[in-house]
Amino acid sequence: MSEELEKTLREIEDRKTGHYEKRTRHKDKAGNPLFINRLIREDSPYLLQHAHNPVNWYNWGEEAFAAAAGEDKPIFLSIGYSTCHWCHVMEAESFDNVEIARLLNKYFVCIKLDREQFPDIDDFYMTGVQIITGQGGWPMSNFLLPDGRPFYAATYFPPGQFIDLLSKISQLWNQQRVELEQGAERTAKGIQQVLQGRQEIRDIELGPVSAAADRMLQREDPELGGLAGAPKFPQEPLLYYFLDGAYRERSLRKLQFLDKALTRMAEGGIYDQVGGGFHRYSTDSQWLVPHFEKMLYNQSQLSLLYLRAWRLTGNAFILRVVRQTLDYVLREMQQPEGGFYSATDADSEEQEGLFFVWNLAELRELLRPDELELVVALYAPSEAGNFEGANILALNQSLESYSQGKPFNELESRLDQVLNKLLLDRQRRVAPLRDDKLIVAWSSAMATSLAWAGNELKEPRYLDAAIRAVDFIWANNYVAGRTLYRICLNGQVSIPAQLEDYANLCEALLALFDVTGESDYLQKASRLMQDMLDLFWNEESGGFYLGPQHAGGPMLARSSSATDGATMSAYGVAVQCLALLQERRYLLNALTDAQEIDYENRLQLAIKAASAELDEFPPSHVTLLRALKHHLEGSILPIRYGAEGRLKLIAHRIPENNDGDQSSQVLLQLRLSTLAGFHITTEVGDNPDLSPLRVEPDAEEKHWTVKDVEVIHMQDSGGADEAGLLSRQFSQPLSQHFSHELQLTVTLQSSGEVTDLFAGSIGIELCVQVCSDTVCFKPELFRLRL
Repeated sequence: MSEELEKTLREIEDRKTGHYEKRTRHKDKAGNPLFINRLIREDSPYLLQHAHNPVNWYNWGEEAFAAAAGEDKPIFLSIGYSTCHWCHVMEAESFDNVEIARLLNKYFVCIKLDREQFPDIDDFYMTGVQIITGQGGWPMSNFLLPDGRPFYAATYFPPGQFIDLLSKISQLWNQQRVELEQGAERTAKGIQQVLQGRQEIRDIELGPVSAAADRMLQREDPELGGLAGAPKFPQEPLLYYFLDGAYRERSLRKLQFLDKALTRMAEGGIYDQVGGGFHRYSTDSQWLVPHFEKMLYNQSQLSLLYLRAWRLTGNAFILRVVRQTLDYVLREMQQPEGGFYSATDADSEEQEGLFFVWNLAELRELLRPDELELVVALYAPSEAGNFEGANILALNQSLESYSQGKPFNELESRLDQVLNKLLLDRQRRVAPLRDDKLIVAWSSAMATSLAWAGNELKEPRYLDAAIRAVDFIWANNYVAGRTLYRICLNGQVSIPAQLEDYANLCEALLALFDVTGESDYLQKASRLMQDMLDLFWNEESGGFYLGPQHAGGPMLARSSSATDGATMSAYGVAVQCLALLQERRYLLNALTDAQEIDYENRLQLAIKAASAELDEFPPSHVTLLRALKHHLEGSILPIRYGAEGRLKLIAHRIPENNDGDQSSQVLLQLRLSTLAGFHITTEVGDNPDLSPLRVEPDAEEKHWTVKDVEVIHMQDSGGADEAGLLSRQFSQPLSQHFSHELQLTVTLQSSGEVTDLFAGSIGIELCVQVCSDTVCFKPELFRLRL
């Protein structure tokens, strides 16, 4: 490094002092870092963690690749993220090791990349790691030709093994480069085939494809839930698929899989029993010992999953987890201006999990005897502990069994008082590092979850948080009304957005439109979809690319894979957004001036482009499969549309006591509203072309019968929204026979003994026909579970 460059970097360091942690053991007597590298110029918390390594790091870009070509050196590319435990381990063991740094600097050009900034680049090289080693993970260690093609890759290396590997590769580079280049060519072709390979278009048959995905049920851990083996990940895409199947098919087997997985996770150490929220995964098969980092994407996916599961089971414990997780996010992950931080670390005070664990002496000091008795009974902490001499709190028995038939809310209130005392004490500890960057995709997914929770739980603070997040992203990350940026940190936006950012934001906008009725959100969603089609659409084969065409660095294969990962497939979410917009297409014309798009055609092309991929590996593409089912079989959302958007249906269960008992009688409320010029057929006379409004139990409903249906013709005045549920864009009634809104109160009677998990919800069918003075749409059947 030249003296001039180091001087420039030190000046940047001075300006940033106090805004990041200077992580290195190499400091002078005054405590100043001895080493500095180009990463000090970056704003990524992960890259700044390495800015004072003795390794001469470059960021991803043209400068590094030009240096490798000019110096005729291979590239060492290290990929990770700021809250990754094993990334920290390799940082301390190897990248802050002067001996290893000398080898890296002498024989390689070294690049650090934050996978959360560039998930498409991470996807390319992770595919290479999986091809070479059969597995993946972070930190990711790649050895590349100067043109970016990998010839060797793996994950974490302990320092001794890493030194040997660096020496071996430098020797091969000088003596057997042709073999390395041949290996790089084979790996690059393999990556391209995985990410871009398009086989023949296939006709997707839902039956066989669904059956293939359903075979994942056979891999269930019958005792502990989820998929058998260790480590155990939540597997949210798969759980959502089983939720979808439970809802559509009334599949008790899928609901049982879902219920067991959700219950065992929430009882285990992967769930933060004191503060709420989920850790990333469990290192064991018991859901007990997690990697303690908390990712925003786990909170968004799991909170919505638990919310939807609660709709099916009515389980009070599942609802408790929903509220605790969302409350954790609002308390510890919400940014003051709107939006959410991306993650918190596993480590504090250089120890993994220290912030989250307890020893028995601490508990005795903090709690009264009766409180300690409750904690011991429920969580069984011991002197020996269950994690490095301390205790990860995990439920030793279910709250339901402990309550012994007493009202659940009484135990819940008593337990919460104790857990709040522990939380207040824990907040005095040194907290793990928090990654303060806003990632559009993750914050948008969190907003979607909060919007639906606010609507279904009637919690204005959840909905308000969702609105603030989406409004902040639109105002700050969507620059000049055209370019969406992925990251916002310290008031600055950076990194062109990926498909997942656009798709998740589009989905959040549609959720807010459905819940609030504000047409501005619908217009923005349509505008964002147009951007997605302009930026990511594959004009040759159809479908979406996952990332933009990068200007910096080598030309890598642009992935168009629809495979699910730790988060829902961006491709699948984009297709889902096309289906949602297709259902609301008349509303787009009536309520907005959005550009007209043939959503149906684009949706069909996107599904065809991924058809071979979906047909060959259904269990890995369940988000896309759910989107396809949505398109072909209709929505399962609590707010739905019919007649191409001319009809809006809002359904919910009228609240009852929440003591865990099954009531013998419940009430449902259904609200049906139409746009100006259209009405719902309630009177048919002798006209054979009309079908009257009909409400009856689902054909497979075992537990409930319809006792009474009360129809109220609701009238508003001057377009006002008296009920607070409908947008003012929905107009007044056409005539004395047809109302702007029909409200149905459905009384249901228990038909006997509770026999399965579905007894917590009620299945009904609603047949609705929408007409105008000149046209009638065919009757639409809505199958609801409330």
